[in-house]
Amino acid sequence: MLQLLEDEYRLLKNCFFPESATIIGASTDPLKFGGRALKFCLERGYKGRLYPVNARSDVVQGVPAHAHVADLPEAPDIAVIAVPAPLVRENLIAAGEKGCKVAIVYGAQFAEAGGNGQARQDELLRIARDRGMRMVGPNCMGAISLASGFVASFTSAPEHHDGSGWPEVGTVSVASQSGAVGIQVFAQLRDRGIGLANWISTGNQADVDVADAIAYFAGDAATRTIAAYMEDASRGLKLCQALELARQAKKPVVILKVGTTPEGGAAAQGHTASMYVEDRVVDDLFAQYGVLRAGSVNELIDLVAACEAGVVPSSPDVAAVSVSGGGAVMISDAAARLGLDLVDSPHDALTGLKEVNAFVIIRNPLDLSAPSMSNMAITGGHLKWGLERNQPTMIGYISHVPLVPRTRSEIMPQLLKFRDAHPEQLIAIAANLHPEDRSALVKTGVAVFDDPTVATESVAKLVRAGQAFGKRPHVPSAPDSVGDLPGPLASAGIIVVPETVVGDARAAVEMLDGPIVLKLSAPTLRHKTELGGVMTALASPESVRAAYADLSAKVARHRDSYPGLCITASRHVDGVEFLIGVRRDPHFGPLVLLGSGGVDCQVFDDLTCRKAPFGPSDAAAMVDAAMVSRKLAGWRGAAPANRAMLQAALVSLAAVAARLPSFEVNPVMVGPDALRAVDLVMGDDQ
Repeated sequence: MLQLLEDEYRLLKNCFFPESATIIGASTDPLKFGGRALKFCLERGYKGRLYPVNARSDVVQGVPAHAHVADLPEAPDIAVIAVPAPLVRENLIAAGEKGCKVAIVYGAQFAEAGGNGQARQDELLRIARDRGMRMVGPNCMGAISLASGFVASFTSAPEHHDGSGWPEVGTVSVASQSGAVGIQVFAQLRDRGIGLANWISTGNQADVDVADAIAYFAGDAATRTIAAYMEDASRGLKLCQALELARQAKKPVVILKVGTTPEGGAAAQGHTASMYVEDRVVDDLFAQYGVLRAGSVNELIDLVAACEAGVVPSSPDVAAVSVSGGGAVMISDAAARLGLDLVDSPHDALTGLKEVNAFVIIRNPLDLSAPSMSNMAITGGHLKWGLERNQPTMIGYISHVPLVPRTRSEIMPQLLKFRDAHPEQLIAIAANLHPEDRSALVKTGVAVFDDPTVATESVAKLVRAGQAFGKRPHVPSAPDSVGDLPGPLASAGIIVVPETVVGDARAAVEMLDGPIVLKLSAPTLRHKTELGGVMTALASPESVRAAYADLSAKVARHRDSYPGLCITASRHVDGVEFLIGVRRDPHFGPLVLLGSGGVDCQVFDDLTCRKAPFGPSDAAAMVDAAMVSRKLAGWRGAAPANRAMLQAALVSLAAVAARLPSFEVNPVMVGPDALRAVDLVMGDDQ
């Protein structure tokens, strides 16, 4: 199972800030596949030493060239291999032999093409590894640093807008498996007035992957916000370790993870040779590490816009101001759905507003009504009033006001001063704006959106990231050698209810000392209920005999399918039924599981997980996510169950999960004073 290695991901500095670089296959034609990287480096003012390699030209685009990598006067930090796929192998060997630290391989038709493509890609990886060199790609679009001017990509994005396609230098760094999607992100951020620091396309990820990029960006001084497009999460442990580095660095990570269905996974296999991973696990672990998950490219851009305001609140408290009732309703709906708190203001703070604007509806969101569309003293003044509530976040909706010439000239100067006056607050403005006004607002540190619902949704996800930033560090663990299970269960406060094999009905009746449970049991029988193999709350000799007779008939019917099938008796236990367990996941390593107990876990698809280890806040989030948790406070006369004990058990198991076998306790009965394991099933990996 691959883990994140600091010595390896730090080598990515050579993709963005190399002191020297060779471009193998550099073309004299700056528009050709092999000519663009050199052209762009010269355009962007890259200050390092450039070594074009071209067997037919002594000078390439005004830069002295060499016929072969071996002829270079030094070992470049990075080699850009811009040659067709059949020539990649020999040039990768040459770059490694010369001593390059990193190689970028553009060429395609490797693992993503099927056939012997995987074997040829594996050979490239061996070549790189044997020579101590990291490899980006193959089947990638390279890397770009706006911060240093180094461009190792053949993208045509700089040709956008009549040759004015470069974004401004900023603090967003992008990692994308897909070059095309990555460039779409590049272009949409640019067109939103959001500058970039670094950009990398990882392609087939034979070696360097999105996790490496996230880890590097987490420690990169030029990066404030990390954005990523991913198809493959199969190196899950490494990904979690990278996300934990970003969380500890308090850098928001926005990820568009696709291939969320088996069908999408199949498409990803043919694009970048990616493997399908259960998306529910990905979603839960993104929540654990505070990832702002996007469902589309447009949402990724909006979430990055929220992050780039530079304030990551951890409180859900929000003040909101809208020029219309419609905007107020949209903000209210989104806030209620996503857990934001529209805090009421004191009455004395509200009464003065009526004196200025008799039409104002004084609640949160503040609805300015008709005067706000023409009187910018009211619109700007009420937005300022919202900021002065000193909530961590203020959301403002001003519709098309900034597009009307007579109101634009009055409202924009006010908006541009807000952030300087309130530097500690997240200010999110939803409005129709001229591109230059949008850019100006973004530069002041205001998060700008087109839609009030989107603004509110983005704020809610950013708040969750801020809450994740406040958790203590937990390094995601790799699987260790398997130890025993009874001891850790006992340490977690989980009492295993004893079971006794009963050979006849009389023995079962003799177990009566209060209600009992009879059930079928066999080493290979995982789901007893599928055979009708569980009889609960048996309180009389008659009910025990009837249940035993029924189960005996099932033993006779199924004993050939389940060797060792027998009937056991145990004490009946009341409580709220949960499933609790540990999975030694092949991608992510040790995971702790929680869901509704019994068959409800499957019927309602009610299961959540977290990467071990974790602390109390993640345990609380797991319990909140389980549908059955609503019963913990007491349900229809039942005594309240001990939620604190359940959460403590999750934290305890997480601390030792690396040494535990895969298992499920289903159900564990959560009572007022104890957790009792009624049924324990070991995983298939045992």
